[in-house]
Amino acid sequence: MSNSEFLSTYGGRNRSLPQTLTLDHVSPATRLLEKRRQMFEVQEALDAQKEEFARREDAFRRREETLRKQDLELQESLIKFNKFLQENESKRNRAIKRAADEKKQREIKEAEIKKLKQQFYQKMEEEKALKEQVSKHVKYQSFLYSVVEHVQTQGTEDFPEVQDLLNRYKTLRDANEDLTKRQMQHDKENESKRVSYGQFKKERANEVLNRNNEIATLQKNLEQCAVETLGAQNNVDSSIRNMSDKVLQLGQMLASIENLLLRFETQARHIKRSSSSGPTYGDPSSESKSSKATLDELEEEGRKAKEHLEDIATYMIDYSSIVKEWEEDVNKGKA
Repeated sequence: MSNSEFLSTYGGRNRSLPQTLTLDHVSPATRLLEKRRQMFEVQEALDAQKEEFARREDAFRRREETLRKQDLELQESLIKFNKFLQENESKRNRAIKRAADEKKQREIKEAEIKKLKQQFYQKMEEEKALKEQVSKHVKYQSFLYSVVEHVQTQGTEDFPEVQDLLNRYKTLRDANEDLTKRQMQHDKENESKRVSYGQFKKERANEVLNRNNEIATLQKNLEQCAVETLGAQNNVDSSIRNMSDKVLQLGQMLASIENLLLRFETQARHIKRSSSSGPTYGDPSSESKSSKATLDELEEEGRKAKEHLEDIATYMIDYSSIVKEWEEDVNKGKA
């Protein structure tokens, strides 16, 4: 930046710098003087600028101080305002709490007033009842006064003194209280016995009802068992009839097998003249069993019948062989 630009920028003394001499004939001393003059003017401009800067800095400092004071005042005002708000909030909370407490106390007082009114009315009713009792008992008081006056004026042999009469009254009153207590005790015992009796009757009624229900259930089960027994008896009878028929058929089959075996044995004796290899059996009719044979006997008869059938099969095979041999012999004789 040139000297002229510096002075024009920072505000010199409103005088322009002289132009640099460009003549060749200017001497170095003149040039030096010219440079010194320019330096002096530049120094003056710098001094003026420094003064301006100092003045502005002072103004800025005063402005900053003013702003700082205003900021402090604003902060103090803000603190006071916040404190004021807090105090108002605290006062409002205390007022709300005080109002709630007053409301609660008022409700308590109203409840107490209501209770006291009820007690007052109750006491008035009691007073009224007591007055009625007093009015009813006045005649007894008058009677006692008249008795005392009569005793005091005329006197009697039974109660020569008023104290004797009072003692007699006290004795009768104590006896009456004792009898009243005994009566109350007897009433309580009677009530307790009545409640116990009612409970007992209720328990017995429930027990009778339960027993009746059990009897009805058992009766129903008995009827069902009777029906099942009848069905089972019918099944048993049917099974017995079927078993009798089967036993009869089995006896007939066994008799047929015995007869068939006997016929084969007889036929074998006529053909071979020897039956030593075959089994010997007794009378088949004596071995036939009735339809009332036991299960073991039936099993034994079945086993024997099976053996007889095996023997019959053996006889039939032998008989077939004999017939076949006879036919072969006949055919050979014809040939």
